[in-house]
Amino acid sequence: MDKSGFKHSEAFLQWIWENLLFDFTDLKTTCGRSLNIIKQGILNTTDGPDFTQAVIEVDNIIWHGDVEIHVKSKGWNAHDHQDDANFNTVILHVVTDGNPQSVMTRNGSTPYTLNLIPYLPKQLRLFLKGFEDPEALPCSRSVSFISEEAFLQQIEKAHIEYFEKKSNDILRFYDPEKLPSKAWKEALILSLWDGLGIAHNREPMQETARQLLKEWSGTSVKEGIERAFEIAGLNNDGSDIRWNLKSVRPANHPKQRITEAVELTALILNEPFKNLITSRSIEVWKVWIEAAGLRRSSRIEILYGTVFLPSIYVLGNLFAHQKLSQQALSEWKQLKTPIPISLLKRFKSLNLNSSAYRKKLGAIHQLKSYCDDLRCSECFVLKNAIES
Repeated sequence: MDKSGFKHSEAFLQWIWENLLFDFTDLKTTCGRSLNIIKQGILNTTDGPDFTQAVIEVDNIIWHGDVEIHVKSKGWNAHDHQDDANFNTVILHVVTDGNPQSVMTRNGSTPYTLNLIPYLPKQLRLFLKGFEDPEALPCSRSVSFISEEAFLQQIEKAHIEYFEKKSNDILRFYDPEKLPSKAWKEALILSLWDGLGIAHNREPMQETARQLLKEWSGTSVKEGIERAFEIAGLNNDGSDIRWNLKSVRPANHPKQRITEAVELTALILNEPFKNLITSRSIEVWKVWIEAAGLRRSSRIEILYGTVFLPSIYVLGNLFAHQKLSQQALSEWKQLKTPIPISLLKRFKSLNLNSSAYRKKLGAIHQLKSYCDDLRCSECFVLKNAIES
């Protein structure tokens, strides 16, 4: 590992320390004293040192106190710990610097410093080296063995998390000031317009939908489309500057998406609410799609998973219809959705069976919320590789 040290997050370093994922049999402080970890401490989720109630032995003397973790030792002063009385009880400063600086607490004591880099196991060092290539998943090139079982477990975890996230996204559009039935329908409609605007026209699609819903009263589909074009500034050959039309394929042009959105809006608003609060409400999606004359494209299939099913789950929760919520969640767990290969191409380097993730929407969440955000310490794949 190079002199710049640890190329990962502080949270990841905390995970290593908490789980003692390093060789702690012959530790030395940076000042050359022998160090024995009797208790690594308890992770602190509030203000103050990262780990409390730690117990260490330095040259046969027992110390009780706290442990502070920093990727670079200069983080101590950068975070003003030297002036914070909460850090007076720190007995050990754990870093990943090749040449760490000593630090001082507000009361004048000098915690011992441990550079963790030399004690990291080979498997973990290989993993960290993988971050030198930003285009690849670190685990694909640096973990010698990836358990397919652990990978599947992680994808399932991400799949459920993604459903929870999309359910919360529905609630972002829910207006508690309105009647629950009306508020839910409008939240579903706004979510669909938002989804049809992915990736570059989500905001203008939402704005158009909001204005259209304010005016909608016995409106026909034809009138709704014409009015939506007016609101969007797309009625003439010129286009409103809000819309991104660069390299947009005909199927994704705002006029096409608005037309589809209005068709669905009319069907949702005209659907008797009693048909939606039953155990058969999930079937209404196919009815709407056929009635709107929409083909079963990958976009429509994705909207079924990321908007409709979470909205049914939310509906069940709002009206204490547990069977309905569980039905939506069960459908999501079994859902297979055609996902563009380009979105999941980074998984190819793992040399695992693509059927395990190719049609799982949770795989997208895995890449965006775990891999891209470097939440490796929360991933079953790395945990299995390091701990096995």
